[in-house]
Amino acid sequence: MIITDPKLAWAMAMDSGVRSQLGPIMEDLESGGRVQYSTRGGAGASHGAEYTPIYSRIRHMEREAPALAAVGHVLCHPCTEQANGHLDEAVAAVQARVIALIPNWSDGKAWRTAKKERVHWLIHVALMERQRNLANDQPAWRPERIGEMMREWYGMSIVTRDWARDWLPAWSAIQASIDYLESEAMEPISDTIGEVVRKFRCAA
Repeated sequence: MIITDPKLAWAMAMDSGVRSQLGPIMEDLESGGRVQYSTRGGAGASHGAEYTPIYSRIRHMEREAPALAAVGHVLCHPCTEQANGHLDEAVAAVQARVIALIPNWSDGKAWRTAKKERVHWLIHVALMERQRNLANDQPAWRPERIGEMMREWYGMSIVTRDWARDWLPAWSAIQASIDYLESEAMEPISDTIGEVVRKFRCAA
């Protein structure tokens, strides 16, 4: 039976046997977790035949809505290296929405170049956080963790002491933007899962 969570289904559809991103989630599935999955061969990956429609829908999205596909791959692709190949495009899509959500972004005094640059890298950190929490079962990163990850991964320091004043508005805009793009990317996957499930039921 196909997984009904669209993000996990995306991961399964793109799975080539390298599960560097799924980690404990896949271990739980393999040890008798509540979601069943298949590792039989299939078009473009090691997914079973039931995931072929998901795989096809993702490829269609890559052609018709590449920015959404990039976000989906960054968040869900089971191979971190391949996911990161879409990172620049995903960051650009998120940043465009973030800028639209911040009314005074063009105010050079409120948003100096150094602060805008940190927003850019905060988007990277936010996507990393989502990437590492595919099942949405982990607590949100605290400001200290965000600052630590930004410094260690991207060499960019950020003062988180007064997070609510200095960075929470931008972080909230980033989260809202990722939420929107993730929802738009996963909607057609959910629709395709529904079609597959209905076909299974009719064939049963």
